[in-house]
Amino acid sequence: MPMLLGTKGDDILKWRASTELVQSLKKRLEGKWGSSSSREAEAFLGTLIDTFKEELAYEGQLDEELAALNLAIAEAPVPAALVPLQARYRELVSAHFRRRNSPLALCGACNALHDMVLQRTAQLAEERMRDLGQGTAPVYALLVSGDRGRGEQTLYGRNRYLLLHQLDSQRFYLFGRQLTQALHEAGLLAEGETPWHGSLSEWRSLLKNGDRGQPPPPELEPVLPFAAAQKQTAQPLPEWRWRLESMADLCHVAGFEPLAEQAMSAAAAALREQRGRDPFFQLARRVINLPLALGHFGRWRLERGGEHQGEIDIETLGLSPLVQLVRILALQAEVHEGGTLERVRQLLYRGALDVELAERLLKALQCLMQLRIEGEIRSEGATAFANPEEFSTALDERLRAALEAVLSLQKIAYQRLVGQV
Repeated sequence: MPMLLGTKGDDILKWRASTELVQSLKKRLEGKWGSSSSREAEAFLGTLIDTFKEELAYEGQLDEELAALNLAIAEAPVPAALVPLQARYRELVSAHFRRRNSPLALCGACNALHDMVLQRTAQLAEERMRDLGQGTAPVYALLVSGDRGRGEQTLYGRNRYLLLHQLDSQRFYLFGRQLTQALHEAGLLAEGETPWHGSLSEWRSLLKNGDRGQPPPPELEPVLPFAAAQKQTAQPLPEWRWRLESMADLCHVAGFEPLAEQAMSAAAAALREQRGRDPFFQLARRVINLPLALGHFGRWRLERGGEHQGEIDIETLGLSPLVQLVRILALQAEVHEGGTLERVRQLLYRGALDVELAERLLKALQCLMQLRIEGEIRSEGATAFANPEEFSTALDERLRAALEAVLSLQKIAYQRLVGQV
């Protein structure tokens, strides 16, 4: 169980999986030794050592290829050159996932890829701004919210970007346009998407007042060299599903770190202030009532039409409800740091979850993440669907157990945040 065995330090959630693995190996070795001659035992050990050497050689080759890609990303001449490098990087980590089946390892690699590409994209936007005679970039901070904000970036993770500045200036709005264009060219933003951008004071005001009375963000027009960019009103925070994530799952990737720390501190303060207010509980009710893939009488909820007819939407009906539920309960328990894995652990330490449910949730997270990653590999895009007709008996049981763990968490959240069942 890579998701459990990948933990470090005094994590009490790892002991059962580790103990089971060691005990299983011990029994198999004892059985082999008890019924084999010394020559057979020696041959068995030789095979084991050769397997380890092969795996170490594979890891070494992978490290070399990734190091070469890292260098190419750091030296990319234009944002568009980052697209094929990302594709090759995904090929390598996909092959590693098929061989190791470890969501933790893949997320770690994809987190690193995302940050390298985003940092290089920001650098290229600064260079382009200078080359066009628009001056140097102002002091800014670039934050990401979403899968990367939680440290759970996959091959095609979903993220939102926030660009903050200290002082209003024409240079900032010029840089914002250059960065938006570069993000599109690098493949980090889909068509029509733009980063949230504004000053630290605008960010604080937005956190306090929400999106009341805010107009939709205007379309960005191309800016020619030496053209003056007009200041625009800061966009509202995204729709309800993204709103809490935009505040709770923030990660600084590029730019001036002290500015980013102030922005994240402001978000944490806003969350503490809103935790006992009605909008938070309204959002909690929405999250608690999200449907799951396992419906009445143990039947799967399947897509009724379209390309994925007859398949399960793993993201919408499994993984997203789990992530959002854990976030809501973590915020209610004043746990702000970390991704889903760390939040489950902190909820356990604080007595908000018992050991049995915490372990079930971690197994659920591993199962759902594996299915999401497998869906991304099949589709080569940000889709996570699975066909239950292709499930083995073991996988069918694992997914049902995962969704039952999420259902148990929904009940706990309802009791604590809405009322007694």
